[in-house]
Amino acid sequence: MKRPPDLLATATRLVEVIGPEHCVIIGALAVAAHGYVRATIDVDVICRLSLDEVVARLHGAGIEATLKRGDILDGDFSCVKGTLDGVRFDVLPPLVMLRWEQAETLSLEGRELKVVDLEALFRLKMRAGGPKDLIDAAMLALIHPEEKEKAVAAAAAYRLEDRFLRLLEDPRLQAQARELRAGPPRGRRPKRPGRKRRR
Repeated sequence: MKRPPDLLATATRLVEVIGPEHCVIIGALAVAAHGYVRATIDVDVICRLSLDEVVARLHGAGIEATLKRGDILDGDFSCVKGTLDGVRFDVLPPLVMLRWEQAETLSLEGRELKVVDLEALFRLKMRAGGPKDLIDAAMLALIHPEEKEKAVAAAAAYRLEDRFLRLLEDPRLQAQARELRAGPPRGRRPKRPGRKRRR
């Protein structure tokens, strides 16, 4: 039986090579870290170094990576794509305003990683704007109702408010969020990431 890819090991290695002070985890791993776990097969990272420097550091560590240049006129962006231990990864430039000091250091299965803060994650999801991105954002807003206004504001900024509000009112998503907030059934311990306290 084939072993599933270790996404956390891939994320940890990428961050080590690029430089932990320069990166934050985004994408499905960040969504999971904030409370909504869904299936994913790749790792996404945002980095504040130039992408040419990212490629140089990855190649220096023997990691296969290619810089794909996007066409700004088409609203596209450049990113670094590669594969590490069979796991696909993307390293992106800062696509939205990030407050790097607000990145949360989380302990995931014994590995410490910096994950983008929830408000910035909402902005990233709205910028992407795909159906899965909007569902991710809606689930996180329902799991963290105190952050709902920030999510709606991000949706409005990208002209997605109507679609997003419909998702927030979806009874199936609301029921799923209630289950996640309530935690696992008695007798089962949750596998939740631990938050590292800032000193």
